[in-house]
Amino acid sequence: MAFETRRLNLLLALLAIISPGNRFAAAAAASPEDHRYNVGDPVPLFANRVGPLHNPSETYEYYDLPFCRPDPLIWKSGSLGEVLNGDRLTNSLYNLKFREFKDREILCKKKLKVSDVARLRNAVNEDFYFQMYYDDLPMWGFIGKVENSSWSPGKKGPTYYLFKHVQFDAFYNGDQIIEIHASSDPNHVIDITDDVEVNVKFTYSAFWNATSIGFEERMSKYSRASLLPIHQRIHWFSLINSSVILILLMGLLTLLFMRRIRNDPRQYSAGDDEEENDFARKYICGELFRPPSHFPLFCAVLGSGMQLLTMVCFLSLLAFLGVLYPYSRGSLCTALVLSYILTSVVGGFTATSFQSQFTETGSGWTVPLTGIVYLGPVLVIAFVLDTISMAYGATAALPVGTIFIITFIFVPITVLLLYLGGVIRRLFRTEVCTPSIARKSLREIPPLAWYKNLPCQMILGGLLSFSSVVLELYELCTTLWGFKISVLPGTLFVTFVILIIVTSVLSVVLTHIQLSSGDHDWWWRCVFRGGSAAIFMFAYCLYFYARSNMSGFLQLSIFLGYSALMCYAFFLILGTVGFIASLMFVCRNYEAVKSE
Repeated sequence: MAFETRRLNLLLALLAIISPGNRFAAAAAASPEDHRYNVGDPVPLFANRVGPLHNPSETYEYYDLPFCRPDPLIWKSGSLGEVLNGDRLTNSLYNLKFREFKDREILCKKKLKVSDVARLRNAVNEDFYFQMYYDDLPMWGFIGKVENSSWSPGKKGPTYYLFKHVQFDAFYNGDQIIEIHASSDPNHVIDITDDVEVNVKFTYSAFWNATSIGFEERMSKYSRASLLPIHQRIHWFSLINSSVILILLMGLLTLLFMRRIRNDPRQYSAGDDEEENDFARKYICGELFRPPSHFPLFCAVLGSGMQLLTMVCFLSLLAFLGVLYPYSRGSLCTALVLSYILTSVVGGFTATSFQSQFTETGSGWTVPLTGIVYLGPVLVIAFVLDTISMAYGATAALPVGTIFIITFIFVPITVLLLYLGGVIRRLFRTEVCTPSIARKSLREIPPLAWYKNLPCQMILGGLLSFSSVVLELYELCTTLWGFKISVLPGTLFVTFVILIIVTSVLSVVLTHIQLSSGDHDWWWRCVFRGGSAAIFMFAYCLYFYARSNMSGFLQLSIFLGYSALMCYAFFLILGTVGFIASLMFVCRNYEAVKSE
């Protein structure tokens, strides 16, 4: 009997493939999994969350407000990325079947208590919106409006109205849903200005229209904001600005650099101080490859920076391939977590590589510090933000199950992969080889001019690097803290590459100036000079918040926490790039000079 059933199922599947126009085959193929439906089929609609328009991170569960509530309330199980993104999907009373028109359908009749009216009035005053998902397509709408009645005689203050009717406009192509909008009818409202009980009849309508847009292009509309003429001009001007700065910077600094290189032999061969200058130069070269203080921490910083750089490149590749796209529920957060875990091998390998390259005896603290340098601040800030979110009852608060998974599954896996990268590097360990042998005695660093000190060089290097990406940083902040996609993956990646090149050039030139002044303490300076652009980025984030309409302690906390983590990641990436560029320069230009 089981064998005959399997044969029948196989036959039905073949019929569905061979005869797609057959009505029976179409009915067998229609399902929410492949987003294909027949006329009258139920389509999943989930209510997600509500929140104030100007505070994108301050969101609450949909039924925290007294809307029409289904019984029972069924929560949709979400992925890790959905939970981290603050999505809390649940069922609703809206019954929107495929291509089934509805007009003034009654959702429910509800009596709002005085406390319910006060909550809804406060939500309307803060421009609360709702978000739903219909066939995995997001849609938004406002819950009410405020009208200023100061001009009306006998009325004081504004009037608050609650929308009691929602209209859904859906577009389809064949048996697939392409687009949907939710809008509220301003003519169907109820006054909730006064603290009195009110009876409300909530209704909704559904209208369907055919469209020629293909299913594979249905998510592209969420990136249309980045294709508007004004955003296109900003992107092009940003790229031109970055390219011009890069060309001028490389041209100008290369001329100065080559001039200084040509003058060095003359300086060392001129006058009576030839032997003294030659001795000083060789002495400096003898100090160049001495491991700096706190060397295990230094290697951990380089390992974390290389790990984050690899993660950024991997995410950019996923965006190019179309795996990551706007408003794909939780896909970006999931990709961030998984890519960070997988690239831990790169972090452990890089940190151990630098440790074994410059010292004969390895340090057991290098790999643990690599895991703490970035992941430690992430966990601390996440704990603080989670505590604040719990106090506010926001969806940004992580459930206990998610905290358990992150603490006892993902973190241990990350640590294991870090050690795996270190083990792989030690299996292919080579002899310690540096272009010069470090002296046992440290040479005293001569007094330096004020413009050669670390703070001045950080300001110079950071400001020039920051100026090459400031326009695209504005678009990135607008996308992260808004509701429209204003950037494109390709533009972001090109800007990131330009930032890497500018940082490398500046680091090499500033390192040469430092070494020419007799200062051999260049290791940590390269990291701070390269990563100083992140300080200006964080300052710009503060400026962006001050100019925006965001407010409230919860939104401020989340904004500062996420901005700090983003800029700290850029600090590690650019610091690592700056040091590696300087190291290549030092090895190439000073490998022939040996200490006595």
